[in-house]
Amino acid sequence: MSLKENLKKKILLDSLSRTVLQSTGLPGRPRKVDKENMRRLLSLSPFVLEKQRDLELYFRELEPDIGEILVLDNELPLYGKTTLDDVTLRKSPELKEMISIRNIIKILSDSDVLMCKGRDAVRHVYDRALDLLDFRFEEGDLEEMASDGIDALARGDSEAVMEALDLFIEFMGYEPVPAAALVNDYVMFGSHHEAEDERESFGPIIMYNDRTNIIRLIKATVSVDDPLAAETLAGVALGEIEPDAEGYEVFRFLKQEALKKERPTVH
Repeated sequence: MSLKENLKKKILLDSLSRTVLQSTGLPGRPRKVDKENMRRLLSLSPFVLEKQRDLELYFRELEPDIGEILVLDNELPLYGKTTLDDVTLRKSPELKEMISIRNIIKILSDSDVLMCKGRDAVRHVYDRALDLLDFRFEEGDLEEMASDGIDALARGDSEAVMEALDLFIEFMGYEPVPAAALVNDYVMFGSHHEAEDERESFGPIIMYNDRTNIIRLIKATVSVDDPLAAETLAGVALGEIEPDAEGYEVFRFLKQEALKKERPTVH
């Protein structure tokens, strides 16, 4: 897959994992797990569906017939270094299997094979799905992303502009500017900095108004807690202060910034 496709998949993984994590509740306060989105997350991971009896199991093989097994229920237990038969016995035993003392011990306690459950299990599956993605890139990958944004801007397709921006935001690790600093209908993202006085700063800052299809750039680092900085943000957004770049040039800037990133050899 191209860098663009890998970034899209990363964004999807982030969204799915957030949704499932929200459905798990807090320790001691369980909620009904969003199984449908957990299935979608698992489908993007190395875990493979294996139905046993009344169980929905997901198996990641590490050795022949041995590996990690997640049970899709409201607890989301994740077992390690064990087999499908072992987990099936523990989670859905048949009467004939409960004759054995050894089996009863396994059924009553799974601490010998339980890796984690709930939110930690979701994070583990997310990490294994992330391991499958390759974020190595060439200049052509970034040129494609920038060209997509420029073409969308020219068409006035605000949804496609945001899709192109999302890819750069994900790749660069930009974060949303706090809502209190936003102006009119602009969304703003930038590289986040935290000073010694704990003031939040962002820079560079990308701002986009999907209603007017206007995109602007501030290259300087701006403290969003500073009233003067807030005036600068508002001035640029409203067109009263000249931005450092505007329109197509913003995507050209993003491409050049992305080219400065260290190229990973292996994800």
